[in-house]
Amino acid sequence: MFMIQAHRQRQILQEIVRSGFGNIADLSQKFGISEMTIRRDLRILESEGSVRCTRGGAVIVQSSQAVEPLYAVKEQSHTRQKTNIARYAAQHFVNDNDVIALEAGTTVGAMVEFLADKQNLTVVTNGLRTTNLLHQFPNITTICTGGILRSPSSTFVGPVAESFFSEFYVNKLFLSGQGFTLDAGVTDPQMIDTQVKKAMIAAASQVIVMIDSSKFGTKSMTPVIATKDIPHLLTDDYLPTDTLRELEAIGVKVHVVSQ
Repeated sequence: MFMIQAHRQRQILQEIVRSGFGNIADLSQKFGISEMTIRRDLRILESEGSVRCTRGGAVIVQSSQAVEPLYAVKEQSHTRQKTNIARYAAQHFVNDNDVIALEAGTTVGAMVEFLADKQNLTVVTNGLRTTNLLHQFPNITTICTGGILRSPSSTFVGPVAESFFSEFYVNKLFLSGQGFTLDAGVTDPQMIDTQVKKAMIAAASQVIVMIDSSKFGTKSMTPVIATKDIPHLLTDDYLPTDTLRELEAIGVKVHVVSQ
């Protein structure tokens, strides 16, 4: 019974992530359970810090702390923005014969389907999910770093993954993170993932940061790359105008992808 309840609560959480708000009546109808049960599930999710209960439903908690959502949950969040940013990145920054690195985040991983027409492309990644997606394209040579597999992020981490990039160079690195602020730059919740990303940055001739606007204003625990060190930042058109001006003022080339 506990496992059934826990599984249902994860599904409810994913539904709220997808839509941004969970209405009690709608959730009750979708999952075929009473509104009382939905309210109880939402209170449990609230006690875990995942949602905040409101009148008639619940919203996702936008935390600035080191909270790490599961990969499957992140994959279903802000999918339209991520897809459009990924398409733009593939079209404007990836050329035939490139050697590129894709870190394992969901925004960067969304690029894979838009690489199908590239010729003689080599892709290096520390993402298990990304590796599996790349496998379907025979025109792409895929190199996976190996290392210790972290299930929550579906990433290979640790000394093996980090040392890989000390002997490997790429034309371009496509990079994302869980948070972004002007003062801290790109941040992530887990140092063990951040260390691999820093090794990737050191091995790349060019870094392209891909951050949807929902990440702006969120500061996670460990810094990945400082704002001043970002040459190109790809985001969506929900980016506040004042933030755009501040980024451009310090030399960041911002590419705003229309939705």
